[in-house]
Formats: sequence, C-alpha cells, structure tokens
Amino acid sequence: MNKVALGVVISLLAGFAVGAWFGGEQPAADQPVASRAGALPDEASAEDRLLRLEQIIAEERDARFALEDTLALLFEEIERLDGSGGRAALEQQTRAELEAEAERQREARRNERRSSRGTVEWMRNYQERRVGRMVEGGFAEDEARRILQLESEAAYKALEASWDAQRQGEALDPFAAAGDPQSILRSQIGDDAYTRYLEAQGQPTAVSITQVLDGSPGGSAGLLPGDEIVNYNGERVFSVSDLRNLTMQGNRGEDVVIEINRDGTRMQLTVPRGPVGITGTGAPVRGARWWGG
Repeated sequence: MNKVALGVVISLLAGFAVGAWFGGEQPAADQPVASRAGALPDEASAEDRLLRLEQIIAEERDARFALEDTLALLFEEIERLDGSGGRAALEQQTRAELEAEAERQREARRNERRSSRGTVEWMRNYQERRVGRMVEGGFAEDEARRILQLESEAAYKALEASWDAQRQGEALDPFAAAGDPQSILRSQIGDDAYTRYLEAQGQPTAVSITQVLDGSPGGSAGLLPGDEIVNYNGERVFSVSDLRNLTMQGNRGEDVVIEINRDGTRMQLTVPRGPVGITGTGAPVRGARWWGG
C-alpha cells in the first residue's frame, strides 16, 4: 500500500469517526435517552434505563479504541514506508560513494602504471643522455660511447675484484685501485681524457679541502679550507683516494710539493710525505654504478 492510499484511508476513517461522534452519537434535545438505548418501553425502570445507557457508552468506547488502533497501525505503515524510502536513498548514496572510490583507485593505478613506464623509459634513455652531455663537453660521439663502455667494463672489474676478495675471506681496501672503477677507467683513458670525462659529468676534478686538522702538516704548510689540491709530487689528484695512495709512496717525511688552486690562482706548497691532515671532497671514489651483482 503506498502512502497516498494510506492517507486517503486515514482521512476517511477520521471523517467517519468525527461524524459518528458529533452526528450519530449525540441524542436530540427532544429525544429521550431511553429511545436511543434500544427503545425501552416507557414502563421500564430507571435502573434498566441506566444499565442500557452504560452498555451504549461501553460500545462507543470500544469502537473508539478500535478506530485508534487502526489509525496507529496505518501510521506505523506510513513510517515503515518512509523508512524504506530513506534506506533506499541511503543505499543508493552508499553505492555511488563506493563506485567513486573504486574509480579513484583505478585512476591511481593507471597513473602508477604510467609513472612506472616513464621511469623505465627514463632508465633506458639514461646512457644516451650521458652520451649527449659528453658530446656537449667536447667529445666526439664515438669517443664518448667508447669511454662509457670502458666505464661499464671497469665497474664490472671492480665488482669482480670485490667478489674474489670476499670468496677468499679477505677485506678489499676501499682505497685500492683494483676495487675502484674510476681508477681503472682513469688508467685506461689517461688523465687528460679523464679530466674532460669528469667535467662532462659535472664532477669535480680536484680535491676541495673542507677542513684542515689542527697540528697537521697541511696546517703548518698553510693549507686553508676552500683550497683545491690539484697535484701531489707531480701526480694528478682527482679524489681523496688518489691523495691517500700517493702519500703512502716513497719515504715518510721527505719533502713533497703539492700544487693547489686558491681562488683561481695556482700555488705550490711543500709538505712532508705522509698524512696531509685534511678532509675534503673530490671525484667519486667509486662510480655510481659500481654496486651490483
């Protein structure tokens, strides 16, 4: 039963009830109660008339209670129908929200796949971009490709040396040239080409001093933070690893000339062979692609 029909029924029942109450239930002013009370004879006693009147009142009360019960049931039905409509609307809204969330998740997965494909494409084009930078740095394309191939081979040689050392239970010196792909590459292409190679990669070509340790030979010789060590005893220095390896050659304490670049000016200082006593940065000790399996 829909709500419109229920409303009509309730209106009719309410109209009947009101009509019965105001129209049919009230005796006329000139009509005796006994006449409505079952047409008792005139000679009926007052007690009989009173009992009949009480019976009529009870019947009207029961009828009113029945009508109220019917109205209550009808109102409950209306509320149930309203509730069903509310639940249907709620369910429809919930379904719409779930579908919207599912669509957002699908779009996120599509974006993730696009990003993944973009990353793969970027990785595949990485070497070509490096070739382009080296060409911009003055290399011929064939030479650039040859150097990058040697770089890759040097990385594998360093990896193999580390693997062999571990297999034999030995600790590979991190400053040893055999475990440094950059040292291997440098030995293959020479210092001049290696300098241009570093410049094309945006890497430093000297050791930049960040700190001079107190009481060190470097401090006594006049080294300052910001100086760049270019040569040590006539040997080109590209990294802290290069500097360390050179200090361990020859006789400890012998005078060694170091060449530095200070604010664009080349200078020479003399230090005893051994630890210089500085911290600094330079070209990478190991290439970015050294780690692998």
